[in-house]
Amino acid sequence: MNTVYMIRMWCLAWCLGVWSATAVTAGEPLAAEIQPHLGKPAVVVDGKAVALAAYSPAAGSSRDLFHRQMAHFADRKIDCFFITLGRADMPEPRDFSATPLWVGDDVTAIPVVPFQLPPDEQAETIRRDHPEATIIVRFGLHEPASWRDLHPDELFVTEDGTRLPVPSLASKTYWDAAACYSAAAIEFSEGRGWADRIIGYANFMRLEGTHEPLIARALFDHGPAMTGRWRAWLEAKYGTVENLRAAHGDPTLTFATAAVPRDRLRGPVAAVAEIPYWQAGVANAPIRDYLLLQRDLYHEGFRAVAAAAAAALDRLGRKRFVVYDSHKSAMLGWDNAGFFDKTVSWRHAFPELMAGSGNLGMATLFVGPGIDGLITPHDYQARGVGGVFEPEGIADSAVLRGKYMLCEMDTRTWADTDPIAPARNVAEFAAVTWRNLATALTRGFTPYWMDVYQDWFAPPELQPIIDRQAEVLRESVDWPHAPVPGIAMILDDEAVLETNGDGRFLNEAVLWEWKTGLARSGVTVGKYLFDDLALPNFPPHRVFYFPNLFRIDAARRTLLEEKVLRNGHVVIWGPGTGISDGATIGADTAAAVTGFAFDLLPVNDHRRTLVTDTTHPLTRGLSPATILGGPLAYGPVLLPKDGHALGSAWTKLGRNLAGLAVKERTAADGSGWTSVFTSTPGLPPGFWRNAARVAGAHVWCEADEIVLADASIVAIHSASGGRRQLLLPQACDVVDVITGQPFGRQIRAVEVDLQSPETRVFRMLPPAGARVKMELAP
Repeated sequence: MNTVYMIRMWCLAWCLGVWSATAVTAGEPLAAEIQPHLGKPAVVVDGKAVALAAYSPAAGSSRDLFHRQMAHFADRKIDCFFITLGRADMPEPRDFSATPLWVGDDVTAIPVVPFQLPPDEQAETIRRDHPEATIIVRFGLHEPASWRDLHPDELFVTEDGTRLPVPSLASKTYWDAAACYSAAAIEFSEGRGWADRIIGYANFMRLEGTHEPLIARALFDHGPAMTGRWRAWLEAKYGTVENLRAAHGDPTLTFATAAVPRDRLRGPVAAVAEIPYWQAGVANAPIRDYLLLQRDLYHEGFRAVAAAAAAALDRLGRKRFVVYDSHKSAMLGWDNAGFFDKTVSWRHAFPELMAGSGNLGMATLFVGPGIDGLITPHDYQARGVGGVFEPEGIADSAVLRGKYMLCEMDTRTWADTDPIAPARNVAEFAAVTWRNLATALTRGFTPYWMDVYQDWFAPPELQPIIDRQAEVLRESVDWPHAPVPGIAMILDDEAVLETNGDGRFLNEAVLWEWKTGLARSGVTVGKYLFDDLALPNFPPHRVFYFPNLFRIDAARRTLLEEKVLRNGHVVIWGPGTGISDGATIGADTAAAVTGFAFDLLPVNDHRRTLVTDTTHPLTRGLSPATILGGPLAYGPVLLPKDGHALGSAWTKLGRNLAGLAVKERTAADGSGWTSVFTSTPGLPPGFWRNAARVAGAHVWCEADEIVLADASIVAIHSASGGRRQLLLPQACDVVDVITGQPFGRQIRAVEVDLQSPETRVFRMLPPAGARVKMELAP
């Protein structure tokens, strides 16, 4: 039977409701959904909002490890557990991704081979020690080798002709099977004797929502499936060969012969160095169109998977939430192999991972059946003591749009040999995990403990810490959440379309600007998609940072004028702001929006700026040795020629142009705003703190520490320790969250002596009658 036909028949059977569950459940099923509660999305079970204190053991690794891990949590105050639909129990050579529910072209809710660690065994262990615990079922969409063996033409093929064991994003055969597997996983789970405790499903997609070849820096897929979709997509977009040839600047192109582009970034170093980073029009048409195709393919596949899950639950009459490992716009510039693989060097240029994975225009993918939220790891870079806890998924956008956000808290410890930012002792474990919990509480999302393949939580001295954190999570469900106006980092997740595809600049301007400057500013900071600005409930932040707003068209400019360029805001523009109008590269759009006149240097050049004015309100208090930037070269270079120079650009010919400048502007409604242009990222914490003061935002702390806050919680995390002061927006009663004891009555400041390292978390009790409110998007 034809493969696609078989798969579609399975799906049709589910949708028509002709396939019954494999077993009856033990009790009345819970009804769980995501609803707004006190300013944040919450899990509502049988009509009551709950805060999940959840643990996910390494059920995909081995039976012995699972039971060893669960023994640590037998007497703990965890009230939600993950059950993993893991590997099939098959003889060697074992297929890492083999599953009892998907073999070859057969996708079924009735296992065809045993599970290596049966879900029923996992459930029995959970319910023995935690009879009232709720369950989240986790699974992924990694195809088995038996499927790949049947579909070699559906796989990714590199530029040198190597066929990778990865389905092409263009493979509808794969996406159909993945959608059916999503439904089958739900069908199987809802038929078990423990289904009465299920509240949700966590779909980790294929390789956590990223496209595996990009990890090996392979962007362009030359396989038959992608080549066919590429040609059809071009024809649908351009209509005529003449239009295609004009757009791509190639008089020989035809729809029937158009080849998938090749990656210029893989050329000789000398040649790659001369390719301008910012590109537009004909210069970047092939890569732009290819990335747009990847966007369309990922969105199409994601929606099919989510719709299949929603249809399965509807047919079964079950209310469950479904969250996905996806929407990783917060990770723009992430070089996975450069971090994880000890044998791989950091490249001079590499394709931007999230764009190549189709993660563009992700705001639209928050809407649709079966899309209740996200579940992602947190950023691996700088996650240890003194670092930050930042979900890979775009958490603030999710919360703003009423979507639930779960984030792994896989804090490694000295109990095993994992090299990824391990906590080396109890003090470090406490400091890191309380920082992580405070980050989540102040930004409206939920962390959960998890172990991947070792036994990180084995030391018994860690258990009281976890117990108290679980208690705090449950208490926090009734703590109102609302962002305190501060700094907003605004990301354009389609910015790569205006470039040569390199991820290096975004690594500096997004990932490291967050960790080194913004997170240590002593001001509340949120990270949002550009599209979020259009939401009526966008928080009233006072400082706006645009690290990658490369293209500004009429619609975007109108939105900026309505929401940002007014009311005393301080707006900080990254180096390439407005450099593209989609057709040409130049300074005109940048000048029109930012208000500066620019000198444009049409080459890639390194960026270093010496702060020369330390008396201006934006730079007051900065060291006279403050030098921004580094050796990374990109261009063309925009340098302000007017306004007030705050820093001098050390650039070609030593021309003494500004690398950091400020200009006061007036909005159409007569209100003023402050425009700041920087030719390089890497602004220090003191600058961000000053910008907040100028804009009228509350500054919580004058030290360069990690400070986390919303209207109910304020926390400080320090690697160095010392006397620190947290300034409160108003006098209030304060409770020490970690100890649960009162800290002060009607105080305006919290003063603490921090150890090295330590995190302190405080709850601010508003005056009687005060209301804390945050609107969620409909």
